[in-house]
Formats: sequence, C-alpha cells, structure tokens
Amino acid sequence: MDIIDLHGLKHSDGKLKVLLFIEKNLDNLPIEIITGNSIEMQKIVKDVADSFELKISFPNHKNLGSLIITEKY
Repeated sequence: MDIIDLHGLKHSDGKLKVLLFIEKNLDNLPIEIITGNSIEMQKIVKDVADSFELKISFPNHKNLGSLIITEKY
C-alpha cells in the first residue's frame, strides 16, 4: 500500500498534494494518507476523496491520525 505523510505541510499545500497522490494511485487502491491529528487536514483529505467518490476509513480505532482510502463498493 502506498503511503503519503502530510506532517509539516501547510493546509494550503495539502489539497494539491492529496489530489495528485490520489490521482496517481487510483488504480492502486487502497492507499494511506497520514494526517496527524489535524482536523483541518483530515477534512481536506475527505473532501478530495469524496470528489473521486472514494471510501475513507481509519486503519483502527486507536490510530485516528491516518486515513485509508479505498473504492466504494
């Protein structure tokens, strides 16, 4: 699974980085996007994933700083 870590990125840079990462990996899902605890960065990831009609989930109930992106079934 491909992973991208958004720690240290400005929110304004995050959207483009997430968009390009998802586009690059559309045929290679699932992918993981590490957001840390930033609610704003998680919202950016969710908004971009929603635009591709992809499913978003947490890897487990203890790790809320990372999102797994998969196809909707």
